[in-house]
Amino acid sequence: MWIGILADTHGELHPKIPHIFQGMDYILHCGGIGAPGILEELSNLSPVTGVLGESDDAADYPLGTTLFREDWGLPLLVSYDVGTPSRPNAATCMLLTEHDPKVMIYGQSGEPFNASISDRLWFSPGSASRMDGKILPSVGILEIDGQTARGEIVPLEG
Repeated sequence: MWIGILADTHGELHPKIPHIFQGMDYILHCGGIGAPGILEELSNLSPVTGVLGESDDAADYPLGTTLFREDWGLPLLVSYDVGTPSRPNAATCMLLTEHDPKVMIYGQSGEPFNASISDRLWFSPGSASRMDGKILPSVGILEIDGQTARGEIVPLEG
């Protein structure tokens, strides 16, 4: 299974994203959507789900603040703000204890991250929009094969 992952579109879809996500089984938006049309545009490529970011209004999107999936081959948890992989916030620690996911996907930091820590893949696609001029925009691709997951960060510029 192939999952396209993005965050922080802030109302604009980078022109390279449709090409990168073509053929994905699913697309996950990790919050910071910015405009309902973003999810509609992505849904033309693949089924879309995800979570709300801190500036996303729940009245505009059919999403919650966290998403837990077991039906994609291994337990996967998505949240916008987790703290950091080395220091998860209290809410994330509770979710990790409750669900014990093999993959923790998040979006808030704006920085891409792809590493296994304590037998769990922590994955952030980075920001799909140029946030501060210092970090180049990127998205992610997650491959789930049985009980293993592999993430890849895909730069949108450069």
